[in-house]
Amino acid sequence: MDDIPISRQTLEAMLAQTGFDSGRLAIREVNRLASLLEAETGIKFVRMEFGVPNIPPPPQAAAAEREALEAGAHGAYPPFDGIPQLKRAGVRFLKAFLDLEVGEECVVATCGSMQGGFVAQALAARMHPGRETILFLDPTFPVSQLQARFLGLPRAGLEMGDLRGDALLAALESRLERGDIGGVFWSSPNNPSWACLTEAELEGIARLCDAHGALAIEDQAYLGMDFRADYSQPGEPPFVPTVGRYGQNWVLLLSSSKAFSYPGQRCALAVISPGLREREFPALEVSCGTAQFGHAFAHGGLYVTTSGASHTAQHGLAAMLEAASDGELDFVARTREYGERARHLRKMFLGAGFELVYADDNGQPIGDGFYLTLDYPGIESGELLLELLRYGISTITLKSAGSSRDGLRVCVSFVSKKEYPVLEGRLAQFSEART
Repeated sequence: MDDIPISRQTLEAMLAQTGFDSGRLAIREVNRLASLLEAETGIKFVRMEFGVPNIPPPPQAAAAEREALEAGAHGAYPPFDGIPQLKRAGVRFLKAFLDLEVGEECVVATCGSMQGGFVAQALAARMHPGRETILFLDPTFPVSQLQARFLGLPRAGLEMGDLRGDALLAALESRLERGDIGGVFWSSPNNPSWACLTEAELEGIARLCDAHGALAIEDQAYLGMDFRADYSQPGEPPFVPTVGRYGQNWVLLLSSSKAFSYPGQRCALAVISPGLREREFPALEVSCGTAQFGHAFAHGGLYVTTSGASHTAQHGLAAMLEAASDGELDFVARTREYGERARHLRKMFLGAGFELVYADDNGQPIGDGFYLTLDYPGIESGELLLELLRYGISTITLKSAGSSRDGLRVCVSFVSKKEYPVLEGRLAQFSEART
């Protein structure tokens, strides 16, 4: 039987060895600490700190990459704004699953959505002099805020857990009226709360961003993974909600990492609004050499940072998008496994006395997806994280994941069914020790 809980002395010794601040553990520090404790104690941890997919990628991707390699793609630079095959596939996919019509010129390849978000924030802060602040609808994937910090941009936030529907739109309008906001950034489903913006909220956000000249930056990292609705059928409603159907000032980020289990190839799409792409902003000329937004995004941002996403990876993503649009690849069904894991793990944690931090989604129960947000009564989140480490369970705090609330973010992706009894037993031990 595992020697659980790990002694406080052992944990403290590991913290001293690493030099990590126990009150401010970042995700990679938790990962490192858990790995060191595994090596020291021989206890295999239930790993829930990293938001990394563990479902194999669809076979279409590898086949397309091999074909591209055999054709010599690895010996040539790709077009820095994306190969024609990927642009065409992106147009089809957007229409099939988001009911969004754009031209191929609006679809550009990026090195993961993180690059697309980086460039979008940089341009948002340069479109209108004096409007440099990026407003995040919190909680937010923390790296997005780190990008703003790296760019030297002021940051502001609205906590979606407290503001939904008309209240969210009223708060957004009030903040935009100050005249300093260049861009509004959010993800839906949200990392880590898993809240999903409604059609009415997205329409309102689009209207307000258009009215105030702010760039709406929508991160679709978990595309189709709100399993309360079925977004799996190409060309049939319901369609994935998006700000793109309502406004003119937007950039959509479509990652392949989660929806297609394709994180290692670092390939994604940034989709620029047709109403924005050819608009000119004289201030962009200074940093991008062009005033046209679309050219500034591709040439001023993407080209100078990476010279284009991996050539073969673009072929792989194009193949998956085409297969999905043809109805040959049900990417939603493949990822539904995460919802099932979340449902089981939620029962385990709640049964052990934990409570959901984000339980309400604009009047509906929060869906089961890639993450759970949990707290335990009477224990501060930093201390709770450390205590769970003693029981061979690794998580991260919500505050390190961009939330203003106390508690933990639990990622379900790497918890296999064979680990369910292990996790349930350790949670029971933890709970018994509190009584």
